[in-house]
Amino acid sequence: MNPLRRAASDTITPRQLEVLTYLAQRDHWSVSEVAALLGVSSAAATKVLTRLERKGLITRTHNVLDRRCADITVTRAARALLQAEATDSHP
Repeated sequence: MNPLRRAASDTITPRQLEVLTYLAQRDHWSVSEVAALLGVSSAAATKVLTRLERKGLITRTHNVLDRRCADITVTRAARALLQAEATDSHP
């Protein structure tokens, strides 16, 4: 197993991996968009996003047009993790 994937599997849940896969499809997301995509409340989406942010897999920045909202983007580490996952899934 790829070392990056092995390390990630110790720290990331299947649900978090699913969320990252969705997030990687666009440059910016809002919490409400993530919640709608997952079919959960904004509070539940925020919990998942907070865990991903603590792991360095996403960043949240204040939206320049509405500072109450945050723009969510995946980090390079998340993209590397997803690439490793794709490589291991398709030998």
